[in-house]
Amino acid sequence: MRAIFATPLAAPLVALCISATAHADAIGVKGDIGLWRSDYAGDIGSASTSVGSLGYTDETNRFLHISVEHPIPLIPNFRVGYTDINAGRSVEWEGGSASSTIELTHLDNTAYYEVLDNWVSIDLGLSLRIYDGRISLATPNTNESMKVDDVLPMGYLLVEAELPFTGWSAGVEGNYTDFSDYQVTDYTLKLRYLFDSLVDLGVEFGYRNQALNIDQGIGADLTLDGPYAAFAFHF
Repeated sequence: MRAIFATPLAAPLVALCISATAHADAIGVKGDIGLWRSDYAGDIGSASTSVGSLGYTDETNRFLHISVEHPIPLIPNFRVGYTDINAGRSVEWEGGSASSTIELTHLDNTAYYEVLDNWVSIDLGLSLRIYDGRISLATPNTNESMKVDDVLPMGYLLVEAELPFTGWSAGVEGNYTDFSDYQVTDYTLKLRYLFDSLVDLGVEFGYRNQALNIDQGIGADLTLDGPYAAFAFHF
């Protein structure tokens, strides 16, 4: 009697396990969430005022990335990235004070293909970067500002390699564009450790550099760079 009931129960259980395994192998989700400590260099405004003279040294920025990968041919994988850059300063100035803001928050929507997927992996794709920010400067002699709210097409590249230490990987990731009145170079050097489990969890450390030149409005030529740390996951 026990064998009679075991047979009909075993079949759906096995099918369910196979289906779950196949689904896990077919769809992958990975990402990270963390903080980026960036130094500021460059200038803003029609008079090319140095951001150092305006009191900018370093700032902590929040970021988030999520990627979804699948095995369907021709359809690209998808990645969403968000970086919150929102800084302001008020300093003493000749004849009074100077107040300024540098807001460069942006959302990256990236479609990409895995052109190599081995112990070394290479992803190539296209990003649409949506800025939602503003740059302003007010001194006793000037009061100027501009919105930074354009949508930029950007090339995307990720090269990553598994290290001979279990769970460790290293890579470089970047976006670049020279479009309209914008030139943006944004790259990251990364080192990641993931603990191998049903859901891989770990940490990522690295360095990020974003150089932004805007040749419109009041103008800006900025570089933000520095270390970051993040909580990482992959399942």
